[in-house]
Amino acid sequence: MDYLSPVISLFQLINNVYGLTLLAIFLNIKRKCLLTVFLLGACSSDDTPVANVPQLSGNITFDRTRVGVGQPVKMSFALPASVSPDVLKAEYSFNLGGIADLPVEAENNVCTYTYAFREAGTYPVSFKVRYLFNYPDATGEIYRDDVIKKDLQVVACDVRNSFWGDNLAETQRNCGSVLEKQEGNTDLYAAVLSSEFGSSVEGGKETTVGYTFKNDKLYMVQEVNLFDTQVPFTLGFQYYRDIKKMYGEAVEINWSSDTEKNNGYFDAYVNGRDKTALEAMNVFLTTEKGGWVAFNFEKENTMMVVQCYKSNDKWVVKRAYREKE
Repeated sequence: MDYLSPVISLFQLINNVYGLTLLAIFLNIKRKCLLTVFLLGACSSDDTPVANVPQLSGNITFDRTRVGVGQPVKMSFALPASVSPDVLKAEYSFNLGGIADLPVEAENNVCTYTYAFREAGTYPVSFKVRYLFNYPDATGEIYRDDVIKKDLQVVACDVRNSFWGDNLAETQRNCGSVLEKQEGNTDLYAAVLSSEFGSSVEGGKETTVGYTFKNDKLYMVQEVNLFDTQVPFTLGFQYYRDIKKMYGEAVEINWSSDTEKNNGYFDAYVNGRDKTALEAMNVFLTTEKGGWVAFNFEKENTMMVVQCYKSNDKWVVKRAYREKE
């Protein structure tokens, strides 16, 4: 009896069945590999676009060689003549050293922004372009920020927001208002403007400002406010306190008469808050015929005289500025 025949038949059956299955598996794997190779080839094709945008270059310019506190200065940036076709959109902004960017639009291929700085100091001004790409660049990014920086030095002005020697046109630009020529004085121009001092006084937020020129150069500035009051020295002292914060202590205090005695009252009131002394100074101004008080201040290039006196039933607080000699 042939005991091996059943075993051989079983192996032949397994080979017939599983041999076909293994062949099918092999063919399926081969087909998937070919598809994978095809897809990989397509992804690595040299025809895939990559954004290529040149780096921004240029310089921020300012329309003033000297910038004073409160003076409007225009900053500009000239854009490249053309932008890469790979750019979908470009967004422009200036930053003046703060947190927020200030968006601007290009006009005639130039971006500008005008601002008046309120304090002296060095400001890191920057101009930024954000390029949004049509497709990713070589690093896979879909946008890029290019920034140009330049420091701007802002200095204290001599008087208000002007420098001694400024011409009429420059002075008008600085004050932001049309200065009207005054009759009887061809060198005097005036306007009602905001006041640096006396804002705590009712009617003191604005003042009439007169600019006097010699040979079209700023020579003197006067500010005048008129008040109805029974306590003129108290009124003038409020201006004194405001001015002292900027100019420091008065270098001299003069009165129409009795200067030594009245300055004694002044010291008693300033140092000891002696209300009797304050009353005495108010009485002096209201009873003295033609009575006045004047405070003299000095700061860097400027000397300032603050006067309080009565004229046409109004109490006048006048500030006169001149260049120190």
